[in-house]
Order: sequence, then C-alpha cells, then structure tokens
Amino acid sequence: MKKRMKKPLKANQYLLLGFLAIILMGSLLLKLPIAHNEGIKISYWDSLFISTSAVCVTGLVTVDVALTFSLFGRTVIAILILLGGLGFASMVISFSLLLGMNIGLSQRSFIKEAYNLSSVQGTLMVVRTVALTALVVQGVGVFIEYFIFRSSYAPLDALGHALFNTISAFNNAGFDLMGKFQSLTLYRQSVAMNLTTAFLIIIGGTGFFVIADIVRNRAWKKLSMHSRIVVTMNSILIIVGFLFYLLVEHLEPLAAFFQSVTTRTAGFNTVDIAGLSQAGLLVTILLMFMGASPGSTGGGIKTSTTFTLFLSLGSLMFGRQTAAFKRKIGSESILKAFQVLLLSVLLVSGGSFLLLLIEGSKFTFLEVLFEIVSAFATVGLSMGITTEIATLSKLVLVVVMFAGRVGPITIATSFARKTSQLGYVEEQVFIG
Repeated sequence: MKKRMKKPLKANQYLLLGFLAIILMGSLLLKLPIAHNEGIKISYWDSLFISTSAVCVTGLVTVDVALTFSLFGRTVIAILILLGGLGFASMVISFSLLLGMNIGLSQRSFIKEAYNLSSVQGTLMVVRTVALTALVVQGVGVFIEYFIFRSSYAPLDALGHALFNTISAFNNAGFDLMGKFQSLTLYRQSVAMNLTTAFLIIIGGTGFFVIADIVRNRAWKKLSMHSRIVVTMNSILIIVGFLFYLLVEHLEPLAAFFQSVTTRTAGFNTVDIAGLSQAGLLVTILLMFMGASPGSTGGGIKTSTTFTLFLSLGSLMFGRQTAAFKRKIGSESILKAFQVLLLSVLLVSGGSFLLLLIEGSKFTFLEVLFEIVSAFATVGLSMGITTEIATLSKLVLVVVMFAGRVGPITIATSFARKTSQLGYVEEQVFIG
C-alpha cells in the first residue's frame, strides 16, 4: 500500500508553532544564570511566564523585571517583545526582501494570517509599512525619551531605559524597568513622557494596514471603510475613557488621558489600578476587552469587531441596513464578529473559572476577572495579584495570553478539516 503523503501545514498552524517556538526559546534564555542579576534565581515557570508575556506583548509579570534580570535578560525580553509585537513573520519576510528573495504565495498567506488580512493582496506593502513605521516611530520615541530619562540617569542608562520603554510602548507590551512594579507612576506629572508614550501606544495599536492606508491616501474620503472604522472607534473609545476617568474617577486630565489610551492594550499605568472604584474597574475591564485594532501590536476582540457588533445590533433595533460610511458590511464579517465575541467570552469565562478553582477564596471574583481579561487582551494591567498566584494559575494565564495574542479564530480554524461537500436540507431554528 502506498503511504499517504503528509498534508502541508496551514498558515495559521505555522503561526501557532512559530509563536510557541519563540516562547520556548525565550523561556530557556531567560532561565540562564547570565540573564539574572547576581544572587537572583527564578523558576522555569516564571521564565516561561515572562517569555510568554513578552512574546504576546502583554506585560503581566510574576517577578520584578528591573530587579531580577541583567542587561542580557532585559535585552532578551526586548527582542521577544519586538518579535511578538511586529510578528516573526514580518521579520522573516523583511529580511527576505532585503536579501532580494522572491516571496511566494505561501509566505504571503502567512502574512495574511499573522495580520488578520482579508486577502493576500497588498501583503508585501503591509510588511514594508510595518518595517518602516516601526523603525521611524520607535526612533523618534527613543530620541525624545532619552532626554526625559537623562534627567534621572547616566547617559548609557538613560539610553537603555529609552530603548526598552519605547519598544514596550510601541508594541503595546507594558513592560518597564522602573522597579518595584511602579510602571510610570513616577512620571505621572511629566507631560513629555505621558504624551510620547501615549503616541507610541496609539500608533502601534492602530494597525499597520490602517497606517499604510493613511500614508497612501492622506484624505478621509479616500480611506477604506476599515480604516475609517478603526480611526472612528479609536477616537470614540479614547474620548469616552478620558471623560470617565476624569469625571467619575476624578483623575487629573493628563492621568485620565493616559489611562484611557493605555487601558485598551498597553498596560502602563500612572495611577494605582487597585485604587479605582468598582465602576472604574468594570469600565477598565470593558476597555481592555475591546482592545486595539486588527493587524496591530495590541489584543482584545478589536475595535472593528466592536464596531460591527454595535452596528449589527443597531440594525436589528432600528430596521436599517448594517452600513456605515455609505458602505454595507457583509454578512460574513458580521458572522465572524459574533464568532470572535463568543470565542473570547468562552476563553475569558473558562480562564476565570479555572483560576477561581485553583486559587479558591484567596482573591475576589473581580480581581480574577480583571487578571484574565488583562491576559486575554494582552494588556498587562493588574490589581496586584500576579506575583501571588500559584504555579498552575500561571500556566492558565500563559495559555490565555497565547490564545489572546494569536487570536481565538486562528486557533479555532487551525484544527478545522476540509469542509464537507455533502449538502443538507435547510430548516429554521427558533432563536431567542
């Protein structure tokens, strides 16, 4: 009998394996003695957690990064953030383009899956935009933040902090080197630090397809429907978050603006998150869950998904077409939006349930839900429980972070087999 030929892996399966390979390699590097400060040792599970958090650009940490890791360890974390935020697929394709190699259909499909594009058309343009945007924006960020840190640190230390903070902010990772889990609270009054970091977060979380569209067309009327939705939703969510933190939580204007920007995906903070009111924590959870935009360095269900869900609901309530900007959203996009929502709710619910089982009554339900949503949406904000959870809980968060970064749809479809051609008679099912 002839041996069956093994089927080639699909693009989304390569994506999953690629992320896993980087995470595992990173965990081994972070476990090396050279990666730690003198006299510091961490378990492999902590190094795996930090590696996953870096690659998934989350920012949740079980140890103090500044006090635990040496220059080598910090460099590894920064590289992992770059690979996870910009995507190892883009890195590989970028080097291939520099070397003059041909990019085939399979490689383009890889990029399509990595950045959640609707087709393989324009994938190389997205890669070029990713590389150029990352280089220019992060370069500007390092330049500005160097002078901010220079007031407190020696030249080389200031440069190191500027590089690390810029990479972390642009890739929406939320890692910092301030020590004692302070994040950017020491710079709460610094207009330059707040605005520069917020700018990096917004650009990184907008999505490279949208940035390419804006650079190419430079006019609102010429932008694609997707770009208009992303820009509109980003603006609405930043404004709504700002007004809430300003008027309800009574934060200072600068702190309210920064918290509104960083909450949806970046994970930096200039205020004590645990000090927010119950209503403030709930709003923060909702903002984290909605997240950034497709094809960006951020997580969550994405702004375009949220827009489509609300538009579909409005269409049902008011009997209108599911349309915006004089364009109709296709039924396939609406179905996918609801699938993303359902899969995300199941993942968050399942993760919360497991954490509650493992930790028992050690933490409140709101603390656990906050932690899980932060992990799923790759945000990195915490109410301070990450360092206190059990090893098994860390593994649950590792899985949730991974699923949130790669995407529930990507994971779900990676197991799908070829659709059966067998037809069935259609019949109505009573819904609602």
